[in-house]
Amino acid sequence: MPTTYPGHLFLVRGRIETVVHDAAVVPTNDSGEVADSWRPVLDGGPSVWFVSVGSGDGVPPAELVRRVLAVVEEVAASDLPPAGGRVKPVLAVPVLGLEGGGHDRDRGEVLQELLAGLLDAVQRVDLDVAVVVPDAAVHAAAQHVRAGLAAPPLEEGLAAEADRLGALARRGDLALFLGAGVSVPAGLPSWGRMLRLLAERTGGHDGPAVDRLTLLDRAQLLEQRVPDLGERVAELCGGAERGSLAHGLLAGLGCRATVTTNYDRLYETAVRAAGGDVAVLPWASPLEAAGWVLKLHGDVDHPESIVLTRRDVVRFTAEVGPTGAMLQNLLLTRHLLVVGSSMTDDNVVRLAQEVQVHREQHGVVGEVGTVLDVDDDAARGQLWGGQLSWLTLPGGRLEERARNLEIFLDAVAARASDDARWLLDPRFSGLLDEDGQALAADVRRLRAAAGEHDATGAWRPLVAALDALGAGEE
Repeated sequence: MPTTYPGHLFLVRGRIETVVHDAAVVPTNDSGEVADSWRPVLDGGPSVWFVSVGSGDGVPPAELVRRVLAVVEEVAASDLPPAGGRVKPVLAVPVLGLEGGGHDRDRGEVLQELLAGLLDAVQRVDLDVAVVVPDAAVHAAAQHVRAGLAAPPLEEGLAAEADRLGALARRGDLALFLGAGVSVPAGLPSWGRMLRLLAERTGGHDGPAVDRLTLLDRAQLLEQRVPDLGERVAELCGGAERGSLAHGLLAGLGCRATVTTNYDRLYETAVRAAGGDVAVLPWASPLEAAGWVLKLHGDVDHPESIVLTRRDVVRFTAEVGPTGAMLQNLLLTRHLLVVGSSMTDDNVVRLAQEVQVHREQHGVVGEVGTVLDVDDDAARGQLWGGQLSWLTLPGGRLEERARNLEIFLDAVAARASDDARWLLDPRFSGLLDEDGQALAADVRRLRAAAGEHDATGAWRPLVAALDALGAGEE
């Protein structure tokens, strides 16, 4: 049965093969041939629907969009089961026709028609659509187009929160803290389920007596039977290659600093797919990278570092030092957006409480972060009152709240976007009115003149600034 609420159009900066989806649209030419660049989507991926973008000059944008919308209807009618516990399946769609489809020079028109058509379609079908875009200028233009058509729908209070977090991201004042809940929709297990899977795979007994133990003690018992437990955890968590929608949306925020208790590589993969660079700490230096992610509890590429058992936690407490200080530094100097975590990890709680005591001693007031809660844990929110803004996503059950988390993150990403590298790019001139097109042409002529007569380099800052808005594109 279709759900009672409409689908949603997500905009994700990245590559389709790195984002979890239930079906994907892949372009072909008139002969049905697929470019090699789409091979990662085809190999071992979910269901694929093909759309011909024509050959040579391609097909008109209106016809191209009509073909895409026909596929959307077909996918919706196929009763495709959603993966990852989602309440709606996700169809991943590229911006068709730009590369090899004859529409490189009229990107603006294609984007306008495609997004308008998809926004209308998701109101009618029981399906979410994720437009996944690797190119920075196309993604920025897509955000501009969608903002003019329809902002991601949010309740009034949530819209204000999205505005606030988006503004923090634009200023560079937002940092991320990611827990296991971000990776569960990508197919990775929660902590409890991971212990059960490890016990099953290693011949362990997970009966009532073991169930009465805490998760830390269950992990400690499991390690007694499996000395290479870290290696087994790395095998279980290291195989995932497609991140959740949340990974892609968070990567698009452009936050320089991220801390996670997750072992997997999915956030780093999402950042790199979005054209970014990220150093994985504490094994690399962040000095030459645009951003960094601190693996607080270890990493699948370093199994010996994985924190899982009670002994591991004790060792972590004794050795946390500089890494714990990095989290505390973010709590003191940034606004921390907590996603996928209920703030129950004893080590994280201790580090945060030390920061709170320090702030109180010096008369500093105000919340240091925002928790996006999908567990409907109001009591825990009260515990963190005054320290963390506790934002519970709407929904009658966990799966609905998890989807509303994705929609909220999409809204934050839309509000965080101030990238206008498409503005002076003539390929996107269709997004400007007649006066805007004339002004953009004048600025491009100014840029050309500044570049031609810049013998001393004095005009270089102006040229660079205009190129950042697309003036250097031919």
